[in-house]
Amino acid sequence: MKFIHCFSEELKNKLLQNGYNLLVETNGIFIFENSPTLFFDFGKIDSTKFTFSNKMIF
Repeated sequence: MKFIHCFSEELKNKLLQNGYNLLVETNGIFIFENSPTLFFDFGKIDSTKFTFSNKMIF
């Protein structure tokens, strides 16, 4: 499983609106399942607000 680590409340809300599944929320870090069936244009988002990973890091 792949993950999206999100560091912004605004981005968290956008991902939720687009159907992404929030797995964990701790200390301002939001971890989502990176679903291959969903599309979100991360190219328009500041890259300091998120990262992709194969590991769920708390």
